[in-house]
Amino acid sequence: MKYRCLTNNPYIIERYKDLVEPFDGAPLELFMKVRREILAGYKLITHPLTGSIGPYLNPYKSVILSAEKGPVDEESLYLIEQAITHTKNLLADYVKSTWDLKSKRDFQELDFDFIKRFLT
Repeated sequence: MKYRCLTNNPYIIERYKDLVEPFDGAPLELFMKVRREILAGYKLITHPLTGSIGPYLNPYKSVILSAEKGPVDEESLYLIEQAITHTKNLLADYVKSTWDLKSKRDFQELDFDFIKRFLT
């Protein structure tokens, strides 16, 4: 089975540019894009809220979708809707942080760790 990877992670985009679909935006915006893709017939392969660091803290997110369209997958739609709601709720109480380069790199590597098996 072939996969689609939507990501805003520069580490992944740079190393796997031919295998990913770069996205310019925050995780919440990426989730909204993923929802549109699910409504178009793609299915979630990875959970949008992987890891223990919330999407309101980690500025990098990658989501794996099926490569083939089909009917709208209700479970995928439910999961992305929950991720959007959860992220919006967390963002309401969050004060934006500025991360140094080392921290950004750490966040990029954490995100990559969750999806690397789909890219290698």
